[in-house]
Amino acid sequence: MTSDFNDTITGIATAPGEAGVSIIRISGDLSLTLAARIFKPKAVPSFEQIKDRTMTYGWIEAEGKTFDEVLLCIMKKPHSFTVEDVVEIHCHGGSFITNAILKLILDLGARLAAPGEFTQRAFLNGRIDLTQAEATNDMIKAQSQLGLNMVVNQLKGKLYEKIEKIKEQVTWMLSLVNAGIDFPEEDTVFTHTDDILQKMRDAEHELQRLILSAETGIKIREGYKIVLAGKPNVGKSRILNGLLEESRSIVNQAPGTTRDTIEESCTIHGIPASLIDTAGIHETADEIEKEGIQRAFSAIQKADLILWVIDISNPSFSIKLAEYIDISTIPILIVLNKKDLMPDQSITLPDEWQSNDSIEISALQENDIEKLRKKIYDFISGSKGKWIEDTMLTNLRQKLAAENALAALQQARASLESGVGEELFAVDLTQTLTALGEIVGETTPDDMLNQIFSKFCIGK
Repeated sequence: MTSDFNDTITGIATAPGEAGVSIIRISGDLSLTLAARIFKPKAVPSFEQIKDRTMTYGWIEAEGKTFDEVLLCIMKKPHSFTVEDVVEIHCHGGSFITNAILKLILDLGARLAAPGEFTQRAFLNGRIDLTQAEATNDMIKAQSQLGLNMVVNQLKGKLYEKIEKIKEQVTWMLSLVNAGIDFPEEDTVFTHTDDILQKMRDAEHELQRLILSAETGIKIREGYKIVLAGKPNVGKSRILNGLLEESRSIVNQAPGTTRDTIEESCTIHGIPASLIDTAGIHETADEIEKEGIQRAFSAIQKADLILWVIDISNPSFSIKLAEYIDISTIPILIVLNKKDLMPDQSITLPDEWQSNDSIEISALQENDIEKLRKKIYDFISGSKGKWIEDTMLTNLRQKLAAENALAALQQARASLESGVGEELFAVDLTQTLTALGEIVGETTPDDMLNQIFSKFCIGK
């Protein structure tokens, strides 16, 4: 995203389509001037008398025409989201009238905002750090209360504060090293070695905890991938519909009804999840079914949890998952379905399945579906302990930067313990600070910043 951040931008902040209200946002030095040319207030004598951060009733007028009855709010710099003069126009929510007002503003000299440019300006003007900027976008996309709680913590600056505390420790170490380089006769580093090592261990521990939190943070943000797999006609689609509490996947007694993956979002006791129904896995000469089976295995390989469904009335264990995926890395829950057809049937699992947990259900029974839902929840939450902490990494970018910081810090400790020159020790500490700065946006490359903000909507 290449932009001149000294100009004035505008954009529609609400979703496209018809609604009760649409919001058009303007930000930049000319915001108030442009708004004054088209807004005629009714509650105050003139535009100049409009109070800061107060909704004012009036009309949008231009070229002798009245366009709409609106509410307008001005937010003067630096007390605005972008730290620039900002105007918001709340008009009626039709697409035509919203775009007509937007065009008026553009014709007066504003530029259409690029995706995420309002938030990018807030970041570049020091209003928020990069983790808070990402949180503003994540809040819009939050899929659950857990996800919302995590984003709110990040929006409050909890992650930024944690990173700053680690940076303070590293900066203190680096200042001692630089003092030792400038005044070698005082041997500053040697006299503080124990303190430095303790602070390094503390910082390493905090970074390791943050890195471990990333797996949970990313899953809460993006959803836990749960794949239903097994042979044809074992009831995968009916289980999917039961978990979703709606008829999403076609259910039919004919094998091969599902020929492609079907993915739906839901929450499992508050944890966001993606449920993925797959084609039945079996030997077939049908080219379309072969493609569906290949896609099933592709989905299985990316799963966070596999629900391997078996028909109790016609059990088969011929598929050897270990031949296709590394089953040691993906948890498997064996779902023994259709117990209503064989209520007295007991199944002994083969040796290779004995280490996997299992549950017997009938997909036709709501109570059994709820039991399965609880079992899934135990799987995806049981190993995680406390789901929401004050500080969590929430995306791969943050995790990679934290891993780079930890590697550089560990290298610095190795350098100190091995007695290498202070110059090399200082280089390792500087690399640690650079990586930490990437998390909060202080040292993040411009191309990465542009990529991050390009994923935002235009009015955000």
